[in-house]
Amino acid sequence: METAPERLPFRIKVAYGIGEMGELVFLGMFNTFIVIYYNQAIGLSNSLIGTAIMLAMIGDAISDPLVGMMSDRWHSRLGRRHPFLFAAPIPLAVSLYLIFSPPELLTGGAAGEPNQVWLFAWLAVWTISARLFVTLYTIPHHALGGELTKDPNERSQLFSINAIIGYVSGALFAFTVWGFFLAGESVLADGSVVPRHLDASAYPPVVVTACGIILVMIYLSSLGTLGRVPYLSSPPENQARMSLLGFYRELIGAFTNPNYAFLMIGFFLLMISVGLSETLSVFIATYFWELKPEQIKWFGLVLVPAVIIGASASPVLMRKFDRKSVLIGGLLGLMVFTQIPIDLRLLGLMPANGSEILLPLLLLSALLGSICAAAGAVAMMSMLGDITDENEFLIGLRQEGLIYSARAFFAKASNSAGHLVGGVMLDLYIVFPFDAVPGEVDSEVIWRLGLFGGPIMCIAGICALPFYARYRLTRARHREILNELERKT
Repeated sequence: METAPERLPFRIKVAYGIGEMGELVFLGMFNTFIVIYYNQAIGLSNSLIGTAIMLAMIGDAISDPLVGMMSDRWHSRLGRRHPFLFAAPIPLAVSLYLIFSPPELLTGGAAGEPNQVWLFAWLAVWTISARLFVTLYTIPHHALGGELTKDPNERSQLFSINAIIGYVSGALFAFTVWGFFLAGESVLADGSVVPRHLDASAYPPVVVTACGIILVMIYLSSLGTLGRVPYLSSPPENQARMSLLGFYRELIGAFTNPNYAFLMIGFFLLMISVGLSETLSVFIATYFWELKPEQIKWFGLVLVPAVIIGASASPVLMRKFDRKSVLIGGLLGLMVFTQIPIDLRLLGLMPANGSEILLPLLLLSALLGSICAAAGAVAMMSMLGDITDENEFLIGLRQEGLIYSARAFFAKASNSAGHLVGGVMLDLYIVFPFDAVPGEVDSEVIWRLGLFGGPIMCIAGICALPFYARYRLTRARHREILNELERKT
């Protein structure tokens, strides 16, 4: 490994951040539209949708740590991470396209009934495939961020730029989808007029555009960071051979670090709330608030200033306070601002649907919640990099791939659990009907939808706070660790 320049060039930070665009566009398509598309546009049971996503999580239990450990050990002239970054985009784009392109034989066509079993199988197969290939990209990409620089301030800036580019581009993509591709209304075969996002025929152009963005941005990022390979860590020559038992032993070993364990438990609980929110968010916007696609698009645009403010403020706050304080403050703000409009509506204290003031209030709440989320996300990614340094100090190995793979697995596992719970609740407790028309759904159903989309959704996230509070790797202790590592080299 060659000696790296003292500062990480800005162009490398930007090139690294561009790669986040591919992941965020994929997640935007998957998390925002998969439930509303398969349930309301096609007619698949919400419980089966949640089950398909949960099956993909079972696959993640193997693929996430495996990919992480493979990338930690990989020997090639392209380094440890880049071979995975170049291999993942094409199969990822193909899998996403097929998720949103089930054959007409399975959907029943314009007037037929969908085949629930085979439609479920189609969704499960391509969801598992997509999650595998997004793992093949995201874990090496995040691990690359953890090793591009060891300087804590540079690392904060790197993940701040990464968050800004990723989330802003994701927000602009959402604005374009709602404001252009899905704007207006559609007339279905039965003559009913519905918002366009409830019409399956509206989705192919959206998916093709998303797949194109994924391919272009991931390859640009991979090429843009390729020049840093000579400065990156090389895999140790004496690591044990990989085995299924071996990589779980190493994964469990990482959790002997209490800072990592508490961080991941808190993250697991938080992502349950996020998964439930993502499952219900389009239902909440469409049926609870009765917003039109041309109104929903503004929630994508409001994320742009929110992410810029939150992600830019996070490194500044982390220079003044410890990372833990920024993370906890961000989480608390996210939970409060996400649910408060729904809580007020359940109490009868929000303006009526259709009121001119309703949308501005909802956008303000989304803005404040997203600022907090962005600040907390940058703190989380920076803390994982710090834990990688701590583990190198404790056991002598740099395991960015393993550390970030466990984080990815916990995110997807709990997020999938949230999707499953949300799907089951939509079917069994909320009893949400197929082919529902906004403004015509029973008021009791809408009230139960709000209850789960508001206060119940936040319970797991609030429970994460005590675990985050147990994190003990302070800024001063991390600086001591870096000094010790420098003396050893």
